[in-house]
Amino acid sequence: MAGDLIVLKFGSSVLRNRADLAAAVHEIYRWYRAGWRVVAIVSALGDTTEILLDEARDLALTPEPNATAELLATGERHCAALLGIALDRSGVKSRVVDPREIGLAADGSALDSELVAVDASRIAALLDESAVLVVPGFFGYDPNGRLHLLGRGGSDLSAVYLAHTLGARCRLIKDVDGVYECDPALAGSDTSRRFASLGYADALECAGQLIQPKAVRFLESHAASAEVAAIARSHQSVIGRIERKLVESTRRPPLSVLILGLGTVGFGVYQRLSAMPDRFRVIGALVRSRARHSIDSIPQDLLHDSQDTLQDLRPDIVVDALAGLQPSQSLVRYYLAHGINVVSANKALIAEAGIDLSALAAHSSVSLRYSAAVGGGAPMLERLRRETNSGSIRCIAGVLNGTCNFVLDRCAEGLLLNEAVRAAQACGFAEADPGEDLSGRDAGRKLQILARHAFGRDLDALEIEPLNTATLMHRQTALAPNEKLRVIARAWRLESGLFGQVQLESVAADDPFATTCNEWNRLVITREGGEEVAINGRGAGRWPTTEAVLADLFEIGVKNEE
Repeated sequence: MAGDLIVLKFGSSVLRNRADLAAAVHEIYRWYRAGWRVVAIVSALGDTTEILLDEARDLALTPEPNATAELLATGERHCAALLGIALDRSGVKSRVVDPREIGLAADGSALDSELVAVDASRIAALLDESAVLVVPGFFGYDPNGRLHLLGRGGSDLSAVYLAHTLGARCRLIKDVDGVYECDPALAGSDTSRRFASLGYADALECAGQLIQPKAVRFLESHAASAEVAAIARSHQSVIGRIERKLVESTRRPPLSVLILGLGTVGFGVYQRLSAMPDRFRVIGALVRSRARHSIDSIPQDLLHDSQDTLQDLRPDIVVDALAGLQPSQSLVRYYLAHGINVVSANKALIAEAGIDLSALAAHSSVSLRYSAAVGGGAPMLERLRRETNSGSIRCIAGVLNGTCNFVLDRCAEGLLLNEAVRAAQACGFAEADPGEDLSGRDAGRKLQILARHAFGRDLDALEIEPLNTATLMHRQTALAPNEKLRVIARAWRLESGLFGQVQLESVAADDPFATTCNEWNRLVITREGGEEVAINGRGAGRWPTTEAVLADLFEIGVKNEE
């Protein structure tokens, strides 16, 4: 398979409980938005396997092996299903795949087998449908269709076997950022050095509790390699037929973060950062009213209802989760000028002042990132950057407003426009004042940002048609039985200039835009040669937008480590 495929393995030390699934989503998303296709291998959550094994031993001193294998594998299946749901919540299209579906064959005893075959062509076909696959590790099937386990820690073997067979990069995600000379968690091991690279013998000696020995021996027998790393880290320990290399361990303090705005997105970001105290430390949040957040369990000393009180804070990163140009523009400009990185989810700010602010960030040698301003969980800007690096773009078209898309689907079911808007508000996809969405301004701003990245400059002209009752009724009257209505934003280049439009259009029921339902977004990029590429994801709601903000934060964190 192509070199843009990575196998990520998440063990029970990382997925200790259901709350840790969000961290796994962060890691998968950051590789996915960078252009990688991902096969995520998961172990059971926490001590699930031990609990299940105890249940079996409560029934029999020596439980029947095949029945025990079936019982223990439910832990991995349970975790894979939950991760698939968590990915969908964050707007990442994924497919949960049972090992039987990809022909993952095992040979040996029911509780301790080896993997011997897999249907690589089936995996390739599944990856063509979905760029992220979630596969429960730890088991395969014998020729008779019976489930066989791969021994304790067998999900490591699942990962290295699939990566080697598929020609993929393999990254084993652990609760430490690599293999150390001695366990860094032990007392007196603060000066323990980390292996940048190590051979198979070293891995068996130093990492026997961290990586399944069978997986290491598999790597050795196939002269293959794998990485041991932590979530969202720039470094790793590489195990392979390579020279042993040790580096000094550097423990960096968590990055300090100031959040501007604690609305739907800002509060979501605060919750996720608070769950990662080793990586981030929230030092303040700008709010309209401190009293309003008294029930959110946020320490009152973090809340600031005046810009003046922010002056004494010196964060590493500012997250702009405000709406509208002001005070966002003044604050972002101030922090960039003072050499502080900024991550913004404010589409109005980036559409209106993004060029000037990017220039200021470059002058100050800091980062201004704003993936959350467009597309939610769909990494549209990242895809456009890759496309512009490889060639020219003729035009772009997209469903860019999840609120309008959700509203149109409800109207198609028979609701009136105002009823559909209330349904969107109830689901958290529309603000109390939906004017930005229904007027088309929201989609227009996103199109302006996308066009800037696709064509290197702003639109010369932009026409916007609002979504209102009169427009909707007019289009519905002319709608054919096999058609759907969608608000589509388009930008195209002609000799006379660069033009854009946002308007309500009828599309065939099997058109990709028609099948982009509810709050999902889709961007179609047409290259000069006529080839089309598409990217999709949830475009509205706390989780998808928060995911985009966090991915930007992780990128700044990784850059800070280098």
